Amino acid sequence: MYHFLINPNSSSGKGIRYWQIIEKELEVQNISYTADFTQYEGHATELAEEICRKYKGIKNIVVLGGDGTLNEVINGIDNYDEVFLGYIPSGSSNDLARSLKISKKPLKALSNVLKPNKFTYLDYGEITYHKKEAKSRKFICSSGTGYDASVCVEVQSSELKKKLNRFGAGKFVYLALAIKQLFKVDFLNSTILIDGIKKDHFKNVLLISGMIHPFEGGGLMMAPGADPRDGKLNVCLVHGMPQAIVMLLLPTIIFGKHIKLKTVKYFKCSSIEIISDREAAIHTDGETPAFSSHISIRCIPKKIRMIL
Repeated sequence: MYHFLINPNSSSGKGIRYWQIIEKELEVQNISYTADFTQYEGHATELAEEICRKYKGIKNIVVLGGDGTLNEVINGIDNYDEVFLGYIPSGSSNDLARSLKISKKPLKALSNVLKPNKFTYLDYGEITYHKKEAKSRKFICSSGTGYDASVCVEVQSSELKKKLNRFGAGKFVYLALAIKQLFKVDFLNSTILIDGIKKDHFKNVLLISGMIHPFEGGGLMMAPGADPRDGKLNVCLVHGMPQAIVMLLLPTIIFGKHIKLKTVKYFKCSSIEIISDREAAIHTDGETPAFSSHISIRCIPKKIRMIL
């Protein structure tokens, strides 16, 4: 039995178009399945929780959507030992699919789910907000604060994204709005605590991102060489960069060359605590669930059993 969780609106309707293709193939192959469609923000979490409660033993949960839908699903799984997770990407950015080399062609991705070559155990991240009203949240690709989170805030409300998605070019909205945001950067002053031991202070922080996979924002290589199986966060911290030079940063991130810059601190750790001088947007897998000035990010090793 396969349990499909579908975001029909992912990438302006690509989700429902992909599902129509998938559904026909499941019928042809006489595959036993259930199908549930997300209807609002957070619904995929509720649907995943319901599947975990209702069905006993091993469950094959297959997500058809984008990184945000996948993020919601992993937040609804309470026992990863009982879940095999499959993924058919239909989002705008598809950074997890890019990292794991999962095909963006729906039938090929389905074939990989039904007849997998292997399973792999992936790390996931967890972000904790140090204020009572915000709950901790899991993430599968990336989380952080600063410039890239501000880009995510604008992307979520962007009409441009909807227009570009109609032409299959939704990922370019991240690049367009990333360039726009560079003209109005609002820097942070932050204190970080690495693995609960090493403490550093940084002025004029552009961004701090904790990465499980190499990519975010539709293919920006924020953490080149990141390994989602090593039990570590790859942290990218950009600070002390003059406003006039910030524009030069984006092209280097596209190719993962930014880590060679003197104003970029790039390192691995198990956890990082970030205390900033004001509240700022926090992103998790392209979503922005909260604003906060005090967060902790940690890596949870090899919990997600992914079908490849």
